Amino acid sequence: MREGIAQDGELSAYWRWRAKPYGIESPYDLLTEVARYDLTGVLDRITVPLLVTSPEGEHFWPGQARRLYEALPGEKAFVEFTAAEGADLHCEPLGRALFEQRVFDWLAARLGVTA
Repeated sequence: MREGIAQDGELSAYWRWRAKPYGIESPYDLLTEVARYDLTGVLDRITVPLLVTSPEGEHFWPGQARRLYEALPGEKAFVEFTAAEGADLHCEPLGRALFEQRVFDWLAARLGVTA
């Protein structure tokens, strides 16, 4: 993987950007580390209210937000973002204002804040 990534400048830059938060340079070590991020064994212990967001066209983890939501035992909300709203794709890149409005409205309702 390291050799293949090194042969493509754009891919190499992308890989470095994605790996930077972990401080890991080796593709194998990075993938091994990321594989540890699995909530399956602790989902039943999550009891705080949780907001799960799901953008239409999620290309990294399609369907994962819905599976997480359905597995959570406590108070929860599921908010979808659509292409029609301009808030689709991973992290709603073109609909950040809408995303933030919905998240902050949810938080305000939980915290009893009024406008």
